[in-house]
Amino acid sequence: MRSGISPAIFLVLVTICSVPVMTSKAQQTGAISGTVVDENGQPLDHARVNAEPVGSRPRSSAVRYVETDGSGHFVVDRLAWGTYRVFAKKEEAGYPDMQWSFYSNDIVTVATVTPGKLQSALQITLGPRCGVLTGSVTNALNGAPVNSGLRLSRADNPQEWMSISMPPKYRVLLPPSTDVLLQVSAPGFKTWTPPEPVHLRSGEQMRLDIALEPSHDPNLHPSKFLIPDGYVGWVLVDFNAKDAPPSPTEDGLQVFKFSRSGTLSTSSCGPAQGAENEFFYYLEDGSLRPIAMNFGNGKGIIWGEHRGATNGVLSQFGFFVGTEEQYRKYQMRGTRPGPVPLR
Repeated sequence: MRSGISPAIFLVLVTICSVPVMTSKAQQTGAISGTVVDENGQPLDHARVNAEPVGSRPRSSAVRYVETDGSGHFVVDRLAWGTYRVFAKKEEAGYPDMQWSFYSNDIVTVATVTPGKLQSALQITLGPRCGVLTGSVTNALNGAPVNSGLRLSRADNPQEWMSISMPPKYRVLLPPSTDVLLQVSAPGFKTWTPPEPVHLRSGEQMRLDIALEPSHDPNLHPSKFLIPDGYVGWVLVDFNAKDAPPSPTEDGLQVFKFSRSGTLSTSSCGPAQGAENEFFYYLEDGSLRPIAMNFGNGKGIIWGEHRGATNGVLSQFGFFVGTEEQYRKYQMRGTRPGPVPLR
């Protein structure tokens, strides 16, 4: 996720004293304590809070969140002495991640951790609630689900923008009472934009189903996937694999043939993202049977396209083979290859 940065940044400064935990002079730490409330001043439980150092201080670990208790209270501990930006969110309730200026409009709560007595003086106010935009993204030709990218920006200030990846069925929060510009894009498809900005009031919900038109990019080379007849489950290709055999090419299409276990390892490059691929079952006698791809009529059985990386380099591609009901049932298995029981 990325966010635009506006020239002006407004800071709400609160000084928080803390009790140091002294293991050494280089490891003197403290905590930020406070309360998260909604727009009506009511405490928010299970809100998530994190603190980021102000400036260019290097990070030694991933972002750490703490949850508020039933009284909206939180403590972010193990913080080195210094100044921090403090953010909160409760996205399921309509309160977005305020670290993104697209939502916060660059109004930031800042706290300073110093030696001394811990004070619970910090109060973070979330709200008003966002509007909620939901819907689906599909291929306009056959109704197949499409993973896409969504770019959001404020119509009155395009520098305040955010870019996120979306699953085919999506849910996104929009700043309330704000004209928001949308752009939806995916490899192999034309970029889609609505005819006018989306404007939602606080708490308002809107459904927007988006059908992307294929762009037929001639530079994208399609692939041919061969799946064991009757297979139901996840399949996974490990490509650019050292010492693995290459994938053959037939009629200009790269062929990926999965084993009965749903796996394939090849030294060849992976399939092109957004290409018009072909899918077949292969039978014992070597013949092929086309796999249904008419999702609009409920007959599509290829779901959950996945791409994975090893050491930051793309090296895996996979998807689920089965009905939508089977896919939903076994979705929590992630991309682990192998057939799934039908009971």
